[in-house]
Amino acid sequence: MSTANTSGSDYSTPPNLKGSGSVNNGGTSTRVTSNSLLRNVAVSKDRTGVFASTVIDGTDTDKAISAGVIAHNHVKPIAARVTTEIAGQSSTVLSTTADDPTQLRSINKRESYKSAGTATAMRAGYFNLYTGKFSPAPTPVSEAPGTDTAATVSRSAPGDLVFRTGAKLPVRTQDYKAKTG
Repeated sequence: MSTANTSGSDYSTPPNLKGSGSVNNGGTSTRVTSNSLLRNVAVSKDRTGVFASTVIDGTDTDKAISAGVIAHNHVKPIAARVTTEIAGQSSTVLSTTADDPTQLRSINKRESYKSAGTATAMRAGYFNLYTGKFSPAPTPVSEAPGTDTAATVSRSAPGDLVFRTGAKLPVRTQDYKAKTG
């Protein structure tokens, strides 16, 4: 197997031999002496207070349950027939795997939009290219797009059927019957 050096050409001598020119005579370790070819790195204890992602209850975050805790460590897994509490609040929503019509939402829809407002602040000239800062700070924006009747179906009005009657364009619609069972 041939090994390439930093210039892109292959070593004529394997890189671990003295005449290869690779100068593999160093490394990193802990607790080494000053006259060693190894570079010394410090050893420290783990900082277990903060790790990975830290959940913050801020202006752009919403709790799954308004009365619950946003960063909650569960003792048990969150799973059907196992979970009896969610976000620190008692809940029976996962006590069964049967379909509960009151919990069903058939269409995934966007009900609100949140934006940090940076584009609006830049258009208004609040961003300084030299300092990389906003003055004044951008104002967060929340807006609702309105009611999407096609995405807000219910058991009493599950939607419409649109079909053609031989014409090029759909010309006829009929409401689906209400779901009663």
